[in-house]
Amino acid sequence: MNISVVKGNGKKVLFEPEKLKQALQSAGAGSEEQNSITERVTLQLYDGIPTRQIYKMAFDLLKKESHKLAARYKLKNAIMELGPTGFPFEIFVGRIMESMGYSVEIGVIIQGKCVQHEVDVVARKPGEMLMIECKFHSNNQTNSSVQVPLYIQSRFQDVKASWEKQYGKDIRYRGGVVTNTRFSDDAVQYGTCAGMLVISW
Repeated sequence: MNISVVKGNGKKVLFEPEKLKQALQSAGAGSEEQNSITERVTLQLYDGIPTRQIYKMAFDLLKKESHKLAARYKLKNAIMELGPTGFPFEIFVGRIMESMGYSVEIGVIIQGKCVQHEVDVVARKPGEMLMIECKFHSNNQTNSSVQVPLYIQSRFQDVKASWEKQYGKDIRYRGGVVTNTRFSDDAVQYGTCAGMLVISW
């Protein structure tokens, strides 16, 4: 079945059932639910249908199966709609940190030991400071590779050296990266090994 669908950016692409199944899988739906919902949605498609409408149909069907799965599915799509720029995602991450008791600054210019850095989120608690970079992808199939935490960790080391001079060495300093999609396996492995805060969908 060759049906053209219209993405949020206005681009027309062919409908790919596997992408819908992957979205449902990310929401926690089992293979039986994925297949059943995808088949039922496919029967209602027409040429030029907006992808937003497709996901709404899938969400409505998923909600009938499980409210918990539906909420997870809707949240992921809501986060994707924070684009196309990454700034709303930075605000979202900042609000999450605030809900965890941190005081937060967004879009901060910090003088490192060697160079200046623009940091997406700085989060503070007594005895703890975090430098967090946010990687927003408008395509939910895009993974962040190991180069992302490698680059952020090198920037963090420069910032940490400056923070230690300014605030002392008794504070726990930590770098972190948050993405709305996923990290590659080696990105998670490196980030964890380096002691970074690594958060993905």
